[in-house]
Amino acid sequence: MFHTIIWYRHPLFVLLLLFCLIPIGNLPAQTSEKDSLYQQIQAYQKLKNYQKDTAYINLLYTYGRKLSYYNLDSLLIISNSSIKLSKSIGYKSGEIQGLINLGSYYSEIGEQDNAIAKFHTAKEMAEQSQDLELAFRSKNLLAIEYEYKDEYAKALNEYLEGIELAKTSKNNTWLTTFYVNTSHLYSVQEDYEQSIFFLIKATEINKQGNDDKITAMTLANLTSSYLEINDLNNATKSVDESITILENLNYTEWLTFAYELKADIYLKQQKYDEALQWFMKSEKIHDDIEQPRYKIPLYTGISKAYIGLKNYSQAKTYAENSLAIAEQLNILDNQQQNLQLLYDINKTTNNTTGALHYLEQLKKVSDTINENKNEKELRILKSTLKFDQEKERYLAENEQKVTRQKYYFYGALLAVMAALIIIFILKRNNKVQNRLNIELKKKEKHLNHANNTKSRLFSIIAHDLRGPISSFKSMFNLVGSGEISTEDFMSFTPQMSKDIDSISFTLNNLLSWGQTQMDGMVTNMEITNIKEIVDENISLLSKTAIQKSIAIHSKVEDNVLTWSDKNQISIVIRNLTSNALKFTPENGVIIIGATEKEKYYEINVKDTGIGLSKEALNKLFKKDETFTTYGTNNEKGTGLGLVLCKEMIENNKGRIWVESTLNEGTCFYFTVPKANSQIANS
Repeated sequence: MFHTIIWYRHPLFVLLLLFCLIPIGNLPAQTSEKDSLYQQIQAYQKLKNYQKDTAYINLLYTYGRKLSYYNLDSLLIISNSSIKLSKSIGYKSGEIQGLINLGSYYSEIGEQDNAIAKFHTAKEMAEQSQDLELAFRSKNLLAIEYEYKDEYAKALNEYLEGIELAKTSKNNTWLTTFYVNTSHLYSVQEDYEQSIFFLIKATEINKQGNDDKITAMTLANLTSSYLEINDLNNATKSVDESITILENLNYTEWLTFAYELKADIYLKQQKYDEALQWFMKSEKIHDDIEQPRYKIPLYTGISKAYIGLKNYSQAKTYAENSLAIAEQLNILDNQQQNLQLLYDINKTTNNTTGALHYLEQLKKVSDTINENKNEKELRILKSTLKFDQEKERYLAENEQKVTRQKYYFYGALLAVMAALIIIFILKRNNKVQNRLNIELKKKEKHLNHANNTKSRLFSIIAHDLRGPISSFKSMFNLVGSGEISTEDFMSFTPQMSKDIDSISFTLNNLLSWGQTQMDGMVTNMEITNIKEIVDENISLLSKTAIQKSIAIHSKVEDNVLTWSDKNQISIVIRNLTSNALKFTPENGVIIIGATEKEKYYEINVKDTGIGLSKEALNKLFKKDETFTTYGTNNEKGTGLGLVLCKEMIENNKGRIWVESTLNEGTCFYFTVPKANSQIANS
């Protein structure tokens, strides 16, 4: 049991109703989508000249595809009406759609020659009008009909043309369809390995394109192939995935087939109760479908399940129903299968008369099948030969295309190589000049940077150091000339001491920063105890803290050991603490702490000072911009401290940042690698 894929085939066909002929009250309940389509059609029918509207004809076609599982007579009526309406207004696409539906009608009633004629005409018209969607659909249906007549070479030719057209137009949905139906040709010839190969290939394309509907249909056919080789594990996986998707989509047209496949797996496992449950789920959907051909395998399967359960009465009923449909459609293989079931049932129940009756019928059907067997086998043999020839032709044409593509590729490659050689020669000629230009630019940049650094240093020295030093000189001159007494001079000593501390601090920053700019900073990493550095700097700055009545607290524990340059970290902590003192008003608090992380320590210096504005925060740490403000007691700085801190912290494999709120305080953070983490890495 294998289903070929087209959009609305199971391969069942949808009911198409002509509303002016069939009362809507007789329709079965439909989904909201179908109701919506019907409402749209009713709205069109209220318009003047609606029968000349192409949108109305398209809507009939779409609505018919949703309903055409239920009444073949209605399918015939609406197909002919669509063709007539389309011809009257010269609407080619509508005429093609009508021909496709008409071919589907003939296919379902067993008139294959008529079906082939309609599909062939539809295909030619679609190709002439360059309507790709209808060309794909009619070509696929034509190939399927050829399969029904065992004309596999013709079917293959249509599929291969469809594959090429789908590739050219980059239509993965139809490419998948043709892959699946090509795999069916291999399945008919019992080459299930190749059949599964094509189905898996189609499934991969479907999943890439997120087309759930076609993926589910492909998985169902894949299940059928797995069943043929008794690979029940893979069959179960495929059908379960297919059922899940189909149920989520509420795609009942294909759920019947998927449910039957699930039941067939249980039949092979001799789990008859489970098999019957799945067959019944399929039968419930079939109750609203007028597609007798596909009720044959359903009823046959149900009969087998009842035989396994030893319910011979029900088994006989379903086998008889299946046989009646097979006789109506003149399908000899299905007749033979059901006659064999009925014979076995009557024989098991000791109904000798019934068993003899079915045995005689079975013999007649078997004789007819045997009489046709040689002719059919000869047809299949000839068709298989043509199939192989067509396949070889297809492969040969592809090989020629590949060869041409190689020539194009090599030609393009030679052109590219020639261009590359020319470019190489030009680049080689300019290489020396470019290198000299780059070196000249580097030297120019270095000289400009050095000159800017020198100018900056001189500027800072002129503005921030010359003033205090000049004051000292003037003070000493006044003492030397006797203009002020020694006692008066001594009264200025505290302020002079404070100025000297400021000059010393500024000089240290200037020298450290100048060294980094002129010669580069040398960082000597070692195990460094942060608490010791913090305590040292608190001691150095305690005099200033006492003068402003500011409390400095260290919450750094003894075991905070880092892998860093001790001197550089000390400069950073001293600068950050000095800044905190500068911008914290009297009676404020400064807290220095350390938080342990996985691979580093996070050091923080937090104050209760005046805080920083957003504008000020944006200017911090920038090399190209010196930012300095006066402290709470008009303390002045160079603006180099934070830039220096940033460079030193980054040299120590860390980072520095700040958080601040105006009138609440500021907290500077920086990270330093743990000593144990760096030693382990080394």
